[in-house]
Amino acid sequence: MSWKFEKQRHTSRVLDFSVSGAFIVTNDVVAVGTPLKLIFAMVEGELKIEAVVRNSIVGRGMGVEFVSMGGKELAMIVKALKRLRPW
Repeated sequence: MSWKFEKQRHTSRVLDFSVSGAFIVTNDVVAVGTPLKLIFAMVEGELKIEAVVRNSIVGRGMGVEFVSMGGKELAMIVKALKRLRPW
């Protein structure tokens, strides 16, 4: 997935992914409360969503909460979660 902070774009792995947020693995953490634009390239299509950093751990990454999501984005996340966690 990619994320944007100010004018910089970063590419990172996601360790945890849910309907409400994700944990982004990165050395480039930003301050708690910082808004980010996230872009997920998924089988279901490209998901663009706004998030806010809720916690950060230097050297590990940061937890983000999805804050701006419509029905289309929610449906894509649910579909992806069913594919990734088929139970």
